[in-house]
Amino acid sequence: MPVGCVLKASLIYTLVLCSAAASEQWGESLPPVPVWSVQGNHYNIGLQIGSTFRSRILSAMKNNTFFNDRMLPYNQTTEGSSLYSAYFDTASKRYPQYMDELRGMADGTQMKFSEVFLWNLKYEWKLLLEPRSGTLPTPSCTDIFLANGESMMVMGHNEDGDTIDITTGYIIEAQIMEESGRTEEFYAFCYAGDLCGKAFGYNGKGVVTTVNALFPKHVNTSAMARNFINRATLTSSYEEIQKILQEVPCSSGFSLNVGTFKGDMTISNFEVAPSGVVETKVKGYGYHFNMYLHSDVPQYEDPSSEHRLARVRELPPPTDARDITTILGDTEDKKYPIYRTATPPDTAVTLATGVFDMSGKLLNLYRGNPAHTEPVVIPLPNLI
Repeated sequence: MPVGCVLKASLIYTLVLCSAAASEQWGESLPPVPVWSVQGNHYNIGLQIGSTFRSRILSAMKNNTFFNDRMLPYNQTTEGSSLYSAYFDTASKRYPQYMDELRGMADGTQMKFSEVFLWNLKYEWKLLLEPRSGTLPTPSCTDIFLANGESMMVMGHNEDGDTIDITTGYIIEAQIMEESGRTEEFYAFCYAGDLCGKAFGYNGKGVVTTVNALFPKHVNTSAMARNFINRATLTSSYEEIQKILQEVPCSSGFSLNVGTFKGDMTISNFEVAPSGVVETKVKGYGYHFNMYLHSDVPQYEDPSSEHRLARVRELPPPTDARDITTILGDTEDKKYPIYRTATPPDTAVTLATGVFDMSGKLLNLYRGNPAHTEPVVIPLPNLI
């Protein structure tokens, strides 16, 4: 694998800012991803994120047509207000600390808390308000795994999103200290205004998590919105993640990929749906997209996932981390490539690529096509 610069977490901010690489579609360097370190309790880290990235959060919300034209007006109706209250009560009872993060973010951005909370219900409300019998064109992600014992444990992830996310996303390096003495540490790529945890990251317990959105046709409005479950798993151990996914019913769905780089190194995939969760241990070569592969769940079709799956099956299985970056950078399918550039009919763009080499305990972070750009290399053990 090509090696750019090796750095400790405390130095990431400046070097990641210099790591933008050319995009085939955009014809120029992608804007750099800012990295920000935050410390404090849950409210305080939300406040710091909100005040630091206020312009990015406001821009993301302003440019989201579904949020402005459908969600906000619907929330003013009796039916919408009742739905909002149901999600609010569920989240408040189970995860008051993450509600505090959103309150801090609302204060930092000088927005109403109700709007920031509503923003974190986008996946559920999209499925509820715009059900489709055909396709559901939504930003997506690709994961490639290689689990050949402790000698070769690699998780590669393309983070795909809307084009607005190119200039509104950020990376958060957090150390959370609660009054009880409990601490949390994580490093994660985050979407503006969302709770951290719905993209890719790693934590102080030696766990890597990456997420693929899934689109079940059934939504359980009395269960937990997926953003809150994603936030909880971001800072959890493998055993804690198993418990969370078994105990906390999910309103919609997602695929959670979990790797451990401390102690016994393992990779597992969890497919989560309102009907339950299915865990699949990765042995050898594995992959995941934005579709249920191991669960019998009625779901909306995603042509991009179908094309990416077909293309991956055409390619030779990877034998090392470099092969994984080659797959994640593949653009052979011109309609729906693995490395995405928002070229119609595809609507999503690959925002960043993270390749976690758990054997070498390194994160290779790419801003541009990983097949032919240099990464920033981050040692996983040195979280803070």
